[in-house]
Formats: sequence, structure tokens, C-alpha cells
Amino acid sequence: MPARKKLFKACRNCYFLTSREAVECPNCGSKDLTEEWDGVIIVIKPEESRLARNIGISKQGRYALKVS
Repeated sequence: MPARKKLFKACRNCYFLTSREAVECPNCGSKDLTEEWDGVIIVIKPEESRLARNIGISKQGRYALKVS
């Protein structure tokens, strides 16, 4: 059975998740996007999140936990 396509691409630079159709990361501007990623963290209020602060996230959004 073939693997399912992921709904998002992850930026290899900042781990931000964006649409599969994207060619550039809306978070950092990198064009280095991949469908090879695992795990998701959703940050709603980065200024109040210890986890976001610990991993260097300053913008609201979806992020991959691991990017290949």
C-alpha cells in the first residue's frame, strides 16, 4: 500500500509547516521545503509558551518536530 501524501510541507530552516503547493516558507522565506517530516506542534501564543521559547519559536503557527 503506498504511503499517504502529507497535507503540509515543512521548512528545513525553521520547521514551519506550510501548504503542499507552497514554494517558499511564509515564516522565514526559505525555498528549502520537504514532505519528509514527523510530529506537529501548534503554537497559538508563542510569547506565553515555555516550549516555544525553549525551541526558538516566536511566531504563531504549525511546526514540525523533526525534519529530514
